[in-house]
Amino acid sequence: MGDAVVTISGISKHFGPLHVLKNIHLDVHSRERVVVCGPSGSGKSTLARCISGLEEYQSGQVKVNGIEISPGASHAERIRANVGMVFQQFNLFPHLTVMENCTLAQKWVRRRSKEEAKDRAMAYLEKVRMSEKAQSYPSQLSGGQQQRVAIARALCLDPSVMLFDEATSALDPEMVKEVLDTMIMLARDGMTMVCITHEMGFAKAVADKVVFMEAGSIVSTERPDVFFGEQGDERVRRFLSQVF
Repeated sequence: MGDAVVTISGISKHFGPLHVLKNIHLDVHSRERVVVCGPSGSGKSTLARCISGLEEYQSGQVKVNGIEISPGASHAERIRANVGMVFQQFNLFPHLTVMENCTLAQKWVRRRSKEEAKDRAMAYLEKVRMSEKAQSYPSQLSGGQQQRVAIARALCLDPSVMLFDEATSALDPEMVKEVLDTMIMLARDGMTMVCITHEMGFAKAVADKVVFMEAGSIVSTERPDVFFGEQGDERVRRFLSQVF
């Protein structure tokens, strides 16, 4: 693996009295694919939001390319552009076309010209097989198509790392494969990725390491062959028995 793109050093996060992240340490290296899994309420989505700069944390530090990520940082929007995030819900602007959704942030954050932004958007829409829908509105697309547009929109900002927060959980079963196929394509292209998912087949196929969280803590970090092998940790075995 290359140098660390994401460095998480001892972050802790509280929502009032609830301690949702407890002294988290994790490095994600260039071109590395990290899958984060665990039961609901274990802090996975909160961790992703801290990496993306959407959530404050009370202690510790998150850096992307050596720059601290924090909602309160100066030029926070430009810093966060280094982290592409794809949510459970697609979060597309319903009043904008697919093309407009993919060019808006480019013009405001990357300061690209209209033509440059359109060219970049079309290149990534072609990559996720959505170029023919460039002038459609989100309401005219299936859930799987909307999520592929959301992926293209994030890629347009040329992020150093892509975060996927349960990107398939809001989809009907028949739409899950088309989004997973897109994520697998990105993984094979060498994109640095952090994927929060219960799709263990995806984890087996693309992960370089699997991180298991429970109750706000990282319980184990293993290669897929070890994680899916004869695990010594009862919490991991119990989780795998529930998702397979």
